[in-house]
Amino acid sequence: MRVVWEKKSATVREVWQELRAQGKRLAYTTVMTVMVRLHEKGILRRVKEGKGYRYFPNQPRETLLRKFVDSLIDRVVAIFGEPAISYLAEVVRKRR
Repeated sequence: MRVVWEKKSATVREVWQELRAQGKRLAYTTVMTVMVRLHEKGILRRVKEGKGYRYFPNQPRETLLRKFVDSLIDRVVAIFGEPAISYLAEVVRKRR
């Protein structure tokens, strides 16, 4: 996602090449699978380009991160209850 946000749009090959340039040794098919799944979840949209697709972020980075954090908090509260919120508030206060 970081690469797509930075470039505003990217093909699977562009993301794969950028990750390789950063020293990450991922298979092209792995990058393609992740991007297809992000598209299926509505996180990326895509437009046909040649034989493949060009992917675009569906939401700004901040909006998506907020949704992920909200979802994480909901799951933590569902599993651990109110003590989890108290602990989280304590940790935030200590880090300020």
